[in-house]
Amino acid sequence: MQKISLVILATGVVAAGLWGIGDYMSRKGEEHGDLTRGQAIAEQTCLRCHTKFAGDPLPNPDVTSAPPLASFGQRWPLENLEEALAEGISVSHDDMTMPEFTLTPQSIADLLVYLGELTRQANAKADG
Repeated sequence: MQKISLVILATGVVAAGLWGIGDYMSRKGEEHGDLTRGQAIAEQTCLRCHTKFAGDPLPNPDVTSAPPLASFGQRWPLENLEEALAEGISVSHDDMTMPEFTLTPQSIADLLVYLGELTRQANAKADG
């Protein structure tokens, strides 16, 4: 009886270990965003037409309807933008079509972290 109990215990330990390893391996490829890289991506792409915050001077006076980046997180859950950024956003502002940007999963994660920080700052301004 003791031998069977030890086998059952050992099997449980091995199964738990394999589950933990499988869980780790499934998450290993997940991208974690970097704020500094996200800011650089936004400066190179988004901030040519968008402002950071409502009321900031427009970077391109020909584009007047591009929403501020900080408002994205106020309008939608930012993780909902991940797929749109991966597939390419097709949006027009005024009479201009938004350019297509090819972003890697890491670039998307970086940009979303930056958008999240802008949203946090905008919300803090509104609350304070």
